[in-house]
Amino acid sequence: MKERAVDSLVNSSFLNPGDGGLGYLFKNIADRPRIDSAEALLEQLDAAGIGACVISIMEPEHADWVGRAHAQYPKKILPAMIVNPLNGFKEIEKVVAYHGEYGVRCLRIPPFRYTLPPTDRVYWPFYVKALELDIAVSMNTGMPGPRKPGHVQNPVHYDEVAFHFQELRLIMTHCGQPWVDEAISTIAHWDHVYMSCCAVAPKYWPDNFVQFINTRGREKMMFGTEYPTIDWDRGRAEVEALGLRENVLPLFLRENACRAYDHEFDVG
Repeated sequence: MKERAVDSLVNSSFLNPGDGGLGYLFKNIADRPRIDSAEALLEQLDAAGIGACVISIMEPEHADWVGRAHAQYPKKILPAMIVNPLNGFKEIEKVVAYHGEYGVRCLRIPPFRYTLPPTDRVYWPFYVKALELDIAVSMNTGMPGPRKPGHVQNPVHYDEVAFHFQELRLIMTHCGQPWVDEAISTIAHWDHVYMSCCAVAPKYWPDNFVQFINTRGREKMMFGTEYPTIDWDRGRAEVEALGLRENVLPLFLRENACRAYDHEFDVG
């Protein structure tokens, strides 16, 4: 029987489908259908062998939908939220409100949107607030899909963040390409730095990345798609084709997500 998974990052943009400027990278992304209900979402996940997911609230109008889905299925749908650090204290207030009202348990901060590296002081209040609320911070690493400057997402920046905030659960996303060695080194360097292996199809993961999942990174690396970026069936099928070690699969597919998000997901 195929191991059941947690998708460590899904975007709520499935509520208003479109290519998001990524059509040049991902064929048919604009054709992904709208998902209207939590039940429909869970049915699609279940068909691909995925029992639970983290959903990033991409737009304010998506918050109610994601919050209701979490309230209905608290062990299967965990909310995260996009954060704009340039909004300052008002954004901190929004984080507190979303945490209380919608159950948000992760702050999603894509540095490419702000052309500022994760070491910039504009982010630091959000790291502190995440520690106060005991929630994770998830940040893009590697060259962004949208055509924006990518140097701010070099994984080496996260080494300094992890040094100053050693208790912060910091989740890299998007696999770190083309700086895979830097991503691996930073993850291995700190106890609470993880990787959501999303937004890059598994068949394109380099050998050293897969080896890290199988060896030193076995308790740090997590299955993810960033759907609608990667289709769930494709993500699961291509992970199966990697031939990950039998003792690594439960960690990669489920257990590491429970640890990184400090949440007991139910994948049954």
